[in-house]
Amino acid sequence: MENENLPTFSVLMSVYKKEKSEFLDESLKSIESQTIMPNQIVLVEDGPLTLELYKVIKRHKLMYDGLYDIVRGKQNQGLGSALRLGTNKVKGEWIARMDSDDIAVPNRFELQLREIIANPNLSLLGGQVD
Repeated sequence: MENENLPTFSVLMSVYKKEKSEFLDESLKSIESQTIMPNQIVLVEDGPLTLELYKVIKRHKLMYDGLYDIVRGKQNQGLGSALRLGTNKVKGEWIARMDSDDIAVPNRFELQLREIIANPNLSLLGGQVD
């Protein structure tokens, strides 16, 4: 599937200090190994994080320079507020939401983009959890 005819999309994710760094790492890897890459990954730091979480974020940002936009919240405000903060930075036509412990199947975005193209009146699209 060619990227040039696809709608643009951003992945939106929030992370806070109680998340496990190994889960965040696997979640980000599952985004970076998609058959169709997002145009942007907006990662909201919902308040100060642990050193381990900062290391994971830094490593992924360095490996995929230009893909990540990091939004730093001064204090933990909760998921809803963090996502609202991140939504202000989204550049894509569509937002693909993921939690920091979600693992996406390798063709998740491709399948969802095909559905969006096939049904242009869609405004929301979900997936299954296994």
